[in-house]
Amino acid sequence: LEDKMLKPQKAGTTFQRKRRIDVSLTMSDLFQRKRRRVDPRAGDANGANNDHLGNSSNSDLANTLDSALSQLLTKNSLGMQIDKEMTENVLKYAYGGSTDRIGDLLIKHPAAIIALLNNLFGGKRIRQLETRLKCSRLVALATTASERLARSSSHDHAEVTESDEDVLSQVILKGSQLCEQLENMVSFTVVDNVEKTEGSAGRQLSAMCIQHPVVAQGVLIWAKELAGGSDFVTTASYPTISPCILSLARLICRHHPLARPAILEISLIFMGHSFSEISHRKMQSIKEQCLRLMLWLSTQGLSLAVLSAVQNKLEKGGSSEMDSALVRYFFTGILEIVRHPFSLSFVRALGTLMMKRPCVDALRSNHFEASKQELIVQLINQFEAACDCQKVQEEEDKSLLSMLKSTYCASKN
Repeated sequence: LEDKMLKPQKAGTTFQRKRRIDVSLTMSDLFQRKRRRVDPRAGDANGANNDHLGNSSNSDLANTLDSALSQLLTKNSLGMQIDKEMTENVLKYAYGGSTDRIGDLLIKHPAAIIALLNNLFGGKRIRQLETRLKCSRLVALATTASERLARSSSHDHAEVTESDEDVLSQVILKGSQLCEQLENMVSFTVVDNVEKTEGSAGRQLSAMCIQHPVVAQGVLIWAKELAGGSDFVTTASYPTISPCILSLARLICRHHPLARPAILEISLIFMGHSFSEISHRKMQSIKEQCLRLMLWLSTQGLSLAVLSAVQNKLEKGGSSEMDSALVRYFFTGILEIVRHPFSLSFVRALGTLMMKRPCVDALRSNHFEASKQELIVQLINQFEAACDCQKVQEEEDKSLLSMLKSTYCASKN
């Protein structure tokens, strides 16, 4: 709830957005913790007053850290860029306390980490090197805190290694600088190799993305903002750099499973691109690469999300974003990767997609090979077998199967 309320809003007045942020932070621990720090023994007759006075400096430091993080979240939610003062206020706690406390607090408020990464990798990134280094250090502290937490909860401590804070902050800064370099290049090289840390910007960034999930997360933020920009598709480098970005996204999703939903969003952004001055063949090639990435994601546990995304694309985008040739290309891949037994939810998702008019027109046309149409019939028969095996009683499921058979199997009988 806190993350949702702190997400920057474009709608509403500044006062309304500020009030929303105030409510969110008031109910969070950043504010409530101060009310619980009052020592209940401070007024007793057993000398507890001295203990209370001894702990006051620690409480003041903790209050300062909470206030500094609240200020950072507030200004970021209002659309302000993180500046040197904000980062210094958070890092002040390290002068009188432990840096572990800063990292522990940051991972409890993911919105702050996303804000820092956006200011390092996003389109409106920080230009001042000193401020970028401080942001990198804060992200590094959050990363080491999460590694420390994972290590403490792991049965085999050797499985989780803690990164060096100083080295990691330099790596994060370098990653953001490499993304900035790639924006001014026509293309770059992507390699699945952690040893090639020297050479071109693409090779260096590929190795960083494999070794450091936090850099991979920042690169995805960069790629999403770049691809989502209104002018990106009209740039001269679009036809050559887009395949490189998609290749880098595929590399990331191979090594970091939790990044896969974000990569699906990026592929959908590219599917929505169109520009009359780019040749039809080149645009189709980029979109086919997007579909191959989505098919690979389907084999990694995101099949339902991919099918839902394609259906939404057909309903809202129409043929301008996904024409009949791309529909046939997608279903050719589906027929190659799906194998029974099927879950009922998968039958419903794929069956519903197959009944959409663009799919029916594309799959029943003469451009779709007869052998593949035969595989469609076999797939529907397997759907029916899966429903019989699971003793489906819902009328909607029976109706869906009936429509699929009448649409795709009637002409084959």
